[in-house]
Amino acid sequence: MISFLIILMLLYFIRKQFSYESVSKLTYYFLPSFSLLQVIFQFHYSQNNLIILLLCIFIGSSVGYYQAKYAMIRQHLIPMYVYFDDNGEKKNIYKNQVAVKGGLHYLIGWITIFVIQVVIQVIFTASKVQLNSALYGELLEDLFSIYRLQDFQKGSQAWFTWSLYGFSSLSYLLFLCKRNIVIKEVLFHTNKEIIE
Repeated sequence: MISFLIILMLLYFIRKQFSYESVSKLTYYFLPSFSLLQVIFQFHYSQNNLIILLLCIFIGSSVGYYQAKYAMIRQHLIPMYVYFDDNGEKKNIYKNQVAVKGGLHYLIGWITIFVIQVVIQVIFTASKVQLNSALYGELLEDLFSIYRLQDFQKGSQAWFTWSLYGFSSLSYLLFLCKRNIVIKEVLFHTNKEIIE
């Protein structure tokens, strides 16, 4: 039953990467910030942990850059209001909407993060990983971001997962903003309305 559920979720997740999704402050701000805060709270200094953290920063940042470099960005104006000016002419007020499609490159980055996460867990923490349950958990967390909150209970074992996810998300955000000024406007400034 769980294998069937994983296949369904995986197909839905893959399909979702090939459609445009609106850029929202919640997704692009909250999730990277929350992930990196978890790293700060759960990280315990040791030489091994420092090596893992540096590895996670490098891999996460590289994956985020790769995903952002190939992401497709679409911008269009959405009519918000209509009003009549002093001359009785109809005027429209539009708002910029920016949407991003990750596509194949986003999926490659996601698979990379997942594989590295499993490898780190097996090599450095010497714990066995059941791929089915690991994949199921990762899909749940990516499809339903609120599900990541359950990692609170995993304690210090989950900090490297948070760091991979946090640094890849942060890198993705920064490089998308560098690529497209409109994304930067939407995320870091008030999204000004345009009157025509």
